[in-house]
Amino acid sequence: MLRTLLVRLREWVAVEDAEDRVEGTGEAVLDPAYSGRYTAERELRRLSDAADAETDRHDER
Repeated sequence: MLRTLLVRLREWVAVEDAEDRVEGTGEAVLDPAYSGRYTAERELRRLSDAADAETDRHDER
């Protein structure tokens, strides 16, 4: 009886094999704070490039 209890307790507490638990695309997962910062920097760069292109268009006229 004690042996059965210990076996069940070990199964309940045991950590599954990490390879079996990990699911997903396999891509790196970024820290949300870093990811948000990266997205904001990319958007600012895009807006800056668009403003530069608009300025260049006005200068050509």
